[in-house]
Amino acid sequence: MRYESDSLTLAALLMIPREAAERVPGAVIIQGSGASDRSNEWARSIAEVLVGQGMAVLLTDKRGSGASEGNWMTADFHALARDALAGIRFLHGRAEIDSNRVGLVGLSQGGWIAPLAAAQSPRVAFVVNISGASVSFAEQSFHEMANTARQAGLPEPQVREVLMLNRAAGEYLITGDWVRYKAARDVALQSPWRQIAEGFPGSPDIPIWTFLRGVGQFDPMPYWIQLTQPVLVVYGADDERDNVPVAESVRRLEHAFGSARKENFRIVVVPGAGHGFIDHKRHALMTQFVETLAGWILEYRRTP
Repeated sequence: MRYESDSLTLAALLMIPREAAERVPGAVIIQGSGASDRSNEWARSIAEVLVGQGMAVLLTDKRGSGASEGNWMTADFHALARDALAGIRFLHGRAEIDSNRVGLVGLSQGGWIAPLAAAQSPRVAFVVNISGASVSFAEQSFHEMANTARQAGLPEPQVREVLMLNRAAGEYLITGDWVRYKAARDVALQSPWRQIAEGFPGSPDIPIWTFLRGVGQFDPMPYWIQLTQPVLVVYGADDERDNVPVAESVRRLEHAFGSARKENFRIVVVPGAGHGFIDHKRHALMTQFVETLAGWILEYRRTP
């Protein structure tokens, strides 16, 4: 399938439930970080859960990935939100889809983009956030970097050194002072945690800096608090020690929704689950995650 966003042609796989006797709800998958398209096994497996519950799914090629035009590294979250809304418009135009029940399913970083897009359009009927932090991009980067250092076996003094380099990168994004950042990285390259330091960009011309400048100060909470649509948020408890500050993300969402007197939301933390909810013994999505997602969709479909 092809559809337009800004001046780009985007591509996606449209998945329709078999033997649908009537118009069905629809969902646009918002992919996670980096280059990601319909070949992403995680995204595809989640899409199949949705289709199995009678929902049509637009499994997208992120801009600059797969068959979609553009470059995600030069796009901020606002541009990616426009791409998500272009998917919503596409599904609205399909005769087999109930245009009153078309929503967004954000995966990981896509969980930041989903509330941003939904806050801009009444056409978005629901929002599902799977493993998307509700803290700012900057806060999440420090959380993830600290966990990366600890997983590498570094003692706490060296973990703090890693975070100092991360802070230097953030300051470069704001000030443009390459000399200061480069000096910090050069010192780190001589440290026992050289391999982690090598993962930080080593040139001011690397395209990832453009993306980071566009998203580095993004905070999803002003958008979450605007939403009136039904919301499902799912985290893996073990992600606290990896990508996402789960406890703080839950606290902020519950506080925001409580302050707004929002009632049509559900937040689920799956015990023993990581960022991708993978049961590594079966090499498949964890049963409790599938049941949570499928149950919510079934409940949503039954709601008038």
